[in-house]
Amino acid sequence: MVKEFWMKAEVFDEVSARMEEEEKVRKDSSLKGKSRSEMGLKEFNGTIIRSVLAGLEITISRAHFAKLLGVDDYGKKIAEYR
Repeated sequence: MVKEFWMKAEVFDEVSARMEEEEKVRKDSSLKGKSRSEMGLKEFNGTIIRSVLAGLEITISRAHFAKLLGVDDYGKKIAEYR
């Protein structure tokens, strides 16, 4: 099961969210300027890893890793360092 999860997993970040919104607007121009929820999309609350396993959509966030490791959920992404 774990192997299947990671084989199908995708990282959903700010760029992916923006591309998802642009695709919706491209299909229906009346959605331009609307919020994600008004477009029928899930709210974007930060980068997640998502996959479908046995028909269930599973998401893993930074908060999940922090809880699992018993550490506080704070810090920057490596990409934000300059």
